[in-house]
Amino acid sequence: MKKLYIIPGFGESIRSKNYRRITKDAKELGFTIIPVHIRWKLYAPMSDFMRQAQETISSATTEDYILGFSFGAYIMTVLALKKKFKGYIFCSISPYFKDDLQYIPEKTKEYFGKIFMGSLKKYSFPKRSSGRAWFFIGDKDWDIAIQRAHKAYKAWRGRKNIYIVKGAGHELLNKNYVKQIKTILKML
Repeated sequence: MKKLYIIPGFGESIRSKNYRRITKDAKELGFTIIPVHIRWKLYAPMSDFMRQAQETISSATTEDYILGFSFGAYIMTVLALKKKFKGYIFCSISPYFKDDLQYIPEKTKEYFGKIFMGSLKKYSFPKRSSGRAWFFIGDKDWDIAIQRAHKAYKAWRGRKNIYIVKGAGHELLNKNYVKQIKTILKML
C-alpha cells in the first residue's frame, strides 16, 4: 500500500481546504494519507517543529512518499538526511535557510520573532540530499521563494523535476497547483 506523508505549511493543518483536495485525490489514487501534525507556535524555535515532524515520520519506510508545503517542505528537506523516502514533493519551499536569511524583509523577521529567526541560522540546504524529487513553485510567489525553489532543485541529487505553476502565489488553493500535484501522484 502506498503511503503519502503530508507536512502542512506554518499555521496550517491538512484539514484546510487546500489539503483536503490533495488528500482526496491521493486517496482515490490508492494512497494512505499520514498527516504530520505540527503544533505551530509563533516565536518557537524551528527545532521544535523538526522534532514533532520527526516523531511522525520515524515509522516511514523507503517505499513511502512525502509532500510538504512552504515550511513543511523546508522541514522535510532538512529531515531528508535522516529519513529516506521513495519520493519527495516540495511545494513552494520556504526560503529561510541560513543563506536565504539576508534577503528576508525586516517586517517578516519581526513577525516571526528573534527566537524563531535565530533558530533558522543553523539550517543550510542539505548538500547531500538525494532521491526522486518534484519541486513546485507558483509563478506569482515572492521572488526569494522562486529563487530558493530553483536553488533547491539544482542542489538536489537524484532524479528531479521542477514545475512552475501558472497563476499561483504562495498557496495551494490554486487549481493548477492541485492539478499538477495530482498528475505526479498518478505516476507513482
